[in-house]
Amino acid sequence: MKDQNDEERVRQLLRGSGDRRPLLPFEQLMARPRRTRSTFGTAVITAVATVVVAVIAVIGGGQLATVRQELQRPATAGTASPSAPANSRAALPQPVLQSITRTSPAAQVAWVGVYPQGQPASFLGVDLAGKIVGRLDAGRYFRSADGATLYGFTNDAITAYSAGDGGPQRTYPRNPADPVVDVSFSPDGRWLALLGAAAYVQVIDLQTGSAQITPLGFSSLTNGVYGSTLLFSGDSKRLYTIVDPAGPMSVTAFDVTPTGLVQIARAVDAQSGKTLPACQGLAPKIVDVGRTLVLFCHADGLVAFIDLATLSSTAAVHADQKNPFWLSPIFTPDGQLLYLQQLPAFGDFMQVVDLKTHLLLGPVPVPVKLEDRGPFSWLVGNVLAGGVASTVPIAPDGSKLYAATSNGVATLRIPDLKLMARLANGLNLNEVWVSGDGKTLFATDNGKGLYVVPEGGGTPIPVTLPAQIGGFIASEHG
Repeated sequence: MKDQNDEERVRQLLRGSGDRRPLLPFEQLMARPRRTRSTFGTAVITAVATVVVAVIAVIGGGQLATVRQELQRPATAGTASPSAPANSRAALPQPVLQSITRTSPAAQVAWVGVYPQGQPASFLGVDLAGKIVGRLDAGRYFRSADGATLYGFTNDAITAYSAGDGGPQRTYPRNPADPVVDVSFSPDGRWLALLGAAAYVQVIDLQTGSAQITPLGFSSLTNGVYGSTLLFSGDSKRLYTIVDPAGPMSVTAFDVTPTGLVQIARAVDAQSGKTLPACQGLAPKIVDVGRTLVLFCHADGLVAFIDLATLSSTAAVHADQKNPFWLSPIFTPDGQLLYLQQLPAFGDFMQVVDLKTHLLLGPVPVPVKLEDRGPFSWLVGNVLAGGVASTVPIAPDGSKLYAATSNGVATLRIPDLKLMARLANGLNLNEVWVSGDGKTLFATDNGKGLYVVPEGGGTPIPVTLPAQIGGFIASEHG
């Protein structure tokens, strides 16, 4: 998870330029041959490093240099033709129904960053009526798994705030006192785990306040632990750290116990016969009932699959990404699909990866007309509801994905992306946050304004904020 200010600066810079070439029809895209390249070779690592240096230079210089990646693409095995029947082996899986759990009033309040010129950033809470209900000073904040609490991190303390109004609730001391690299909350709400800059993992019991420190295993840490990440398993019993992602990457598995972490396995790329990818900018997800770790790499569009039983790579898919950080990863909560949406400013289109078969489809344009078929409709049969966390742009019942576009919010059916409705017509939007109960959307329009949008339709409520606005504080991040 990255610093809110740096993340927003990258977003603003990337919005200033783009490849505006017209999108091809889906049938033509499916017919285009894919090129090949070595998955984890030295050339790829060098190219990715070059991209990251270029992005850093953009941030420091205040201007956008168009960064092109002319990396060869691997063939995608098993890609079906557009005329394939719905019951073919390439059919996309139907969503799995999950319960809606974020129903507390605090989980319905959006928290968005504001960036006054020449002043520190702050964060404002906006309720369903468009009223500003709270304010938090500049800092690093993370939202709890249930969406009801915000946690602010400084070098020497962690403070819990109500997501309903920003009121302080509890403070947890930090020792050692150093910057936080990344944070993860256990799904059951009991544990908070953080990566510290001094190369350790701290696990805090949010119920009792007790904390345990575990030194972090690493390989070289050429750039320190920055860029590393961690995440809990779905049952909250295991914690995984992903360190030195630029290479050589290491993945470590810990059992989470009341007395601290217990290391059970560790793998490092190119050691003991293990193979792990090189990856800049990570979005991780554990899928396949806890058996597989999927990593989306923001720098080059790589989707890597790691078997958690052996801690070794099993497959890789290369999405079509013209520039670094152009694709926003959207994992479905059942762990079956990964949608990749290109930033609306550079053309509204989607790709999808079947996380079981590794099938990559797209890019395809986001549908414009209600009568249009979903771009993946030839791969599915009847659509069933699924479930999702509210901090990615998917309805909590899992049946719809909300895509910010240059003409409002497109409500797309999962998995075929059939356009079901268009909300907030006429607004040029770039980001959507879904309230915990799924009844309200909060959308930003390229830093200029915030809108509260009824999910069932209706007039958006404009919210007047005092300065340029950025991203949301969310429980899950792409």
